[in-house]
Amino acid sequence: MGSYAESKLPIVEFNEKNLIPGTKSWESTSHSVRRALEKYGCFIAVHEKITTEMHDAMFKSAMPLYELPAERKMKLECNFLGSGYGSNYPRMPLCEYFGIENGANIEGTKNFASLMWPEGNDQFSETTASYCKLLSELEAAITQMVFSSYGVEKYFEAFTQSSFYLTKFLKYRVPKENEINMGLVPHIDKTFFGLIDTSTKGLEIETRDGEWINFEPAPNTFLVIAGELFTAWSNGRIYAPLHKVVITGDEAKYSVGQFLFSNGTMEVPPELVDDENPLKFKPFNHLEFLKYCKEGGQATLKSAIETYCGI
Repeated sequence: MGSYAESKLPIVEFNEKNLIPGTKSWESTSHSVRRALEKYGCFIAVHEKITTEMHDAMFKSAMPLYELPAERKMKLECNFLGSGYGSNYPRMPLCEYFGIENGANIEGTKNFASLMWPEGNDQFSETTASYCKLLSELEAAITQMVFSSYGVEKYFEAFTQSSFYLTKFLKYRVPKENEINMGLVPHIDKTFFGLIDTSTKGLEIETRDGEWINFEPAPNTFLVIAGELFTAWSNGRIYAPLHKVVITGDEAKYSVGQFLFSNGTMEVPPELVDDENPLKFKPFNHLEFLKYCKEGGQATLKSAIETYCGI
């Protein structure tokens, strides 16, 4: 596993000092976050509170999920695109995933655990809730930083009230003979943005200029990656990158991701519209957009949000 200092992607370190809104350190970090999302659509985040021990405990706790009987896995309902249980989909032929709503809430994780383990699994519930709580706090800080850097922080509280998180546990199996090694086909996330925690290689990201970059995981690092919703909200300023997962080697690969969604109407802040940047997107509802993608077969369309509500 390489050092994140060798990464081609921007690196942003988060600590108690630069997570205090209004400080010079906060403002400087906010601009770094915004610039990274505008240029690359992603960056590597390092957070001192999310330790290697927490990472190891979370992944160890999640491993038994994949060994459960299929009929039990199927009890996890899909309420919107990306949630619920999924396996062997055309766009992710080697992938198996569980999408859990409200993973940072202990009641939410207990409800999920009771479906998977009727006898209960307090260790999984507690580990997941504490881990996801830190992820959601970091995601909220990143969101606030972007709002602040664009000078539209007055809309942050309302956005927060209509947002929620989806935690995903993912396994990519080794391809069988004559199977392609594509764990996840090239796509753009249909989320606001997400945090991805993985300790294995395979994730590749396309930059604005068409170059494919390999994400090199390292201890205590996360990939922050923008989705199409962030592009629309920012009136096209933030880049949502095409990315894929390629499976190499002879061992399965595991990841945990937490993604930000909204259940309200989203629209471009008026401050982000001017003569040089005319309005590019009409107001839209995130969940209705996901329904459109799922029912209309637009889940892999590169410009789905433009087709849905572009001007």
